[in-house]
Amino acid sequence: MRFRDSRLLRTVLCTLLVLSGNVFALDWTHINYHQVWVCPGGGPIPTFEEPACKTQSFFSSDPQGQAIWLKARLHLSEHWQERTGPYAFYLFAKASSEVYLNGRLLGTNGRVALDGQQELAGRMDTRFYVPTDVIKEGENWVVMHLSSHQSLLRLSSPLHLAALGEYQNSTEYFGIEPHIQLSILCVLVLGVLYLLILRLSPLRAQIPAGLLWLFGIAAVQLALEQLRGWISYPYPLHDVRLILILLCALGFGCGLLAYLLRSCQVLINTRLTILALSMSLTLLMVFFSPGFDQKTTLAVAFPVLVGILVSGRYYYQSRTNKALIFVATQCAFLLASILSVQSFHSLLFYIMVTALLGVFLGLHIRHLGELQIQSMIDQQAIAKLQVKLAQLDKTDAQQYLKLTFGSSTERIDIGQLIWCRAAGDYVELHLEGGGERLYSGSLKSLIEKLPATFMQVHRSYLVDLDKVRKVALNKDKAVAGYAFLHLSDGQRVPVSRRLIGQVRESIE
Repeated sequence: MRFRDSRLLRTVLCTLLVLSGNVFALDWTHINYHQVWVCPGGGPIPTFEEPACKTQSFFSSDPQGQAIWLKARLHLSEHWQERTGPYAFYLFAKASSEVYLNGRLLGTNGRVALDGQQELAGRMDTRFYVPTDVIKEGENWVVMHLSSHQSLLRLSSPLHLAALGEYQNSTEYFGIEPHIQLSILCVLVLGVLYLLILRLSPLRAQIPAGLLWLFGIAAVQLALEQLRGWISYPYPLHDVRLILILLCALGFGCGLLAYLLRSCQVLINTRLTILALSMSLTLLMVFFSPGFDQKTTLAVAFPVLVGILVSGRYYYQSRTNKALIFVATQCAFLLASILSVQSFHSLLFYIMVTALLGVFLGLHIRHLGELQIQSMIDQQAIAKLQVKLAQLDKTDAQQYLKLTFGSSTERIDIGQLIWCRAAGDYVELHLEGGGERLYSGSLKSLIEKLPATFMQVHRSYLVDLDKVRKVALNKDKAVAGYAFLHLSDGQRVPVSRRLIGQVRESIE
């Protein structure tokens, strides 16, 4: 079979989704979606043989901005005679409606009219009670009168489902999926609360606001996505819901790319340029994309594609596990976005959203753990320094340091020692007057032989605090280092950001 019309292909795909998309729909009998008769609406029920009538698919029928009559076959097999009911006819459509089955009016949903002033908006997903004496085995005929004048958006397919089934809530058609996604929503909300608690803690600087934004916007988008599965609402609100979902998708895509650019240590100017160009292209593609499902997918997928390129370059430069995790999770997320486009972001999509954000959160939790371990090490060093400072008065007035090289030994007056710097297996000793010596050993072993006035102020530097003349923050961005200690010999050494407060207290 050759598909010559893309609408026919879309009809087939939509039919497959409707017939196999959920558990509850398996017990429903759907109308013949492939062939319906459509006539202009507003008057009495037509014979559907008028010249203005035409035959087309159910999903390509369009009541937006007009009123139409629609007639369709409903074939019931023998098993319907074995049931006792009650039954209902379900109509999921962005329209006001009235439905007839085998010539009998089942009910109205809003008020159908030729213009928006006369129309009363119906519900997006509705049901009509069907008496058991109306239906019969074999061919049944359904006639629907539809109008849709109160829309903000014009959808390519405003009619979604028409079927006969057991009488139940119309929202139950969506099956167990909303309940599963409610669990996912709870996970996202817990992530938001956890990040808020961290942002209020002393470690707030280590938790980027972008991650909190991503969790929050994903939770809002998921709630909007599943609103239709939780409650039945008037059809004009469907457009508002779709617009909010699209804005959430754009916000999530933009926030995700900004977060990745920051995490991959891209320079601020380059970061802003990439973000501006990417979001401009995303907005253009979203604007010109024909379908709403495609718009929301592009709003997320294109920024993710750019993020994959950025993360790939970061991995090529750093060869770190973090960069590799970024690339792998984004590729899986992009695949989930593409696979879920026909089902308007299904359960798979939001599972991948939660997994992606969970990976990001896990990386930050690991980083916080490393910072806490380092903080404990620093606190131990500070406590050790405080003990040595307390014992300062007990030190000898004159002390010496022995340096041994082979068979020769040299004794250095510690009072002449100003600062030390680690140099591989040795330590450079810088003395007053510009003299230099080498100590064979580590910085850690050296500090144990020196008086309490010496403090390790950096990973590679040891300083006699009595020789510090000034502590100054680094204002020269061209030179690395947070702050410097200016010493009595005119030299300056870097000081760790974590220890600068302790250094200031020690020299005051």
